[in-house]
Amino acid sequence: MPTDALPTPPDFEAVENWAGAGRVIRAAGPDVAAWQLPDQQKTALTSSGVPMIEGLVDVVSFQAKPTMYQLAHAHGLDRIFGAATATGAVMEHSPEAGMRFVNSSIVHWLWSLHLVGSWVKGSAALARWDEDAEAEEQTFAEIAALLEQIRALDPPAVGDGSHDKHFWPAVLDRWLY
Repeated sequence: MPTDALPTPPDFEAVENWAGAGRVIRAAGPDVAAWQLPDQQKTALTSSGVPMIEGLVDVVSFQAKPTMYQLAHAHGLDRIFGAATATGAVMEHSPEAGMRFVNSSIVHWLWSLHLVGSWVKGSAALARWDEDAEAEEQTFAEIAALLEQIRALDPPAVGDGSHDKHFWPAVLDRWLY
């Protein structure tokens, strides 16, 4: 994907507004300077930062690994998010799913995290999803709308909706369970 086709990354302050102070981690310039990625993607990590979302992104850690650039992980080291050299495509590495596509770029991943985190923080239905059928139905409708927002932002991130190939459909379809 050409660098100029990437959206502007989410604003740090907007992300911190829902994530909370100290819960959006920005890379230091030297941490990512040598990474072989388009400048816009490295800049997104230093300016926007990666938000922590309980159970999704528990630790942010910028490290160059032999096969990827590690960005974050969850559930201990059971789920590792990494960016591919050159393209910045974000993949999930986990014992459960193996390697699974997450987003087309780091910028798309940051936007997807922002959309999901904003929804988790602001949804009245999510807080009471199991109280009655109406609340559950509303929450499922919100999840479907959220998945469509991610699809509009980064169509390959949703693809055909397959849980074994695509991270966001798997995670959002199972969010409540």
